[in-house]
Amino acid sequence: MYTELFFDDYRLLGRAGTQRRYGVPELINEYYDPDYSTDYFSPWVFEKDGETVMLYMGRNRSTGQFALLAAASHDGINFSPLKRNGTNEIMPLAGGEETFCILEDVFAPPAEKYKLILTRYDQKRFYVRAQIFSSPDLIKWNSFLDEIPDWGCEPVGGVFFNAVRQCYTILRRQTWGNRCVGYCDTKDFKHYTPFELCLHQDTLDGALDEVYGMSAFEYAGMYIGFPLLYTDNAASRKTKFEPGNIIPQLAYSWDGHHFLRSLRTSFLPDYTGKPAMFWLSCARLTVNREILLYCAMTPEAHGAAFRNHQSGRIRIYRLRKDGFIALNAGEDEATVTTREYLYGGGDICVNLCAEHATMAIIDTCGEDPASQAWGTDVSAVGFDHGDCQSFSGDSICWKPRFSGGSPDKLKDRIIILEIKLKNGALYSIHGNLQPLTNTQSARYRATGVVSEI
Repeated sequence: MYTELFFDDYRLLGRAGTQRRYGVPELINEYYDPDYSTDYFSPWVFEKDGETVMLYMGRNRSTGQFALLAAASHDGINFSPLKRNGTNEIMPLAGGEETFCILEDVFAPPAEKYKLILTRYDQKRFYVRAQIFSSPDLIKWNSFLDEIPDWGCEPVGGVFFNAVRQCYTILRRQTWGNRCVGYCDTKDFKHYTPFELCLHQDTLDGALDEVYGMSAFEYAGMYIGFPLLYTDNAASRKTKFEPGNIIPQLAYSWDGHHFLRSLRTSFLPDYTGKPAMFWLSCARLTVNREILLYCAMTPEAHGAAFRNHQSGRIRIYRLRKDGFIALNAGEDEATVTTREYLYGGGDICVNLCAEHATMAIIDTCGEDPASQAWGTDVSAVGFDHGDCQSFSGDSICWKPRFSGGSPDKLKDRIIILEIKLKNGALYSIHGNLQPLTNTQSARYRATGVVSEI
């Protein structure tokens, strides 16, 4: 099954009357630790024994000491401190350590099921060391690897299982102070591939912006990243440390190594340009496929927040299924036309909200495949816009119905989908669809195969 997300123009044959916009994450709750401020990159959320466990780094509001802390929830939204022996402190971080990432290692033995990467600054050598701890239960942590070789970078990153490479991919900076994102791979968290750069600021970014780091997670066969932009920095002759704000944006990849950046504005709508840092670090899916986003937030600028350890809290946002990017349409009817798909039959689902919407299915094979080597723009009989039962409302899975019957009669043919809508937003298309280039489509029409013979 394939999900068409983001609707990049190279995946489209036509787009008229639409504007590309972020989906709108909805702030649904805020977690406040009464003893610890969460001004740093956190949290990480896991499902365990019927509850949701959240681990995060905090700084004691009285003493200024750091610690790894835990909270628990029955719904992934409303959290309370998870206390053992009167405290929710899991691990003291008395040596200046910071949490880089916490993950579930699905291939590890039970005693090493969870991995924690901690970083520690070597102030004499101006170098950052990283070590790994493991845990069977997220509570008791044991040393796993004393030092990751050739690390050298600050926290703020991400780790995810890369199904394309059959390994774990770590997203991190290259060195201390180098604000860009690269990757290395590992299968056992003991041996690592060399660092490779994959994402950094460019000429489309705002003045003096830098990519501070990025977390990512697997979604619908892709990898969705949250690049954190250090922005709103005033021009000076000093290191970019303050003031400056941190905002999350969107990036995405099909192989977990090469990421494309999306819109260059804040993905979270409650960023207004005032001093703030939004450390969007974690995402998880609910049972109804909504997306919960977890973000440590402070209404303080970079630099100031690290001295005033009183303001941090953790925010939980809800995003509709596939709701990362939408093509928005206004009063005038808009049209979105995909490139070719090899259609394997079954329902075609459209995630949208609209005052009015219809779909047309274009059969590019026609009656004589050899004569249609480069396709056709004629809708299949019974599958034009006038044959489609119109839609009005909001649905994560609208299944168009046609007077021509079930789309199944077009199974194993090359089709193009065209959607017309007004006063609404198109988020995704999902179905047994294989996206093709025009040459692959022509080859299939002529020979019955997609790949070269």
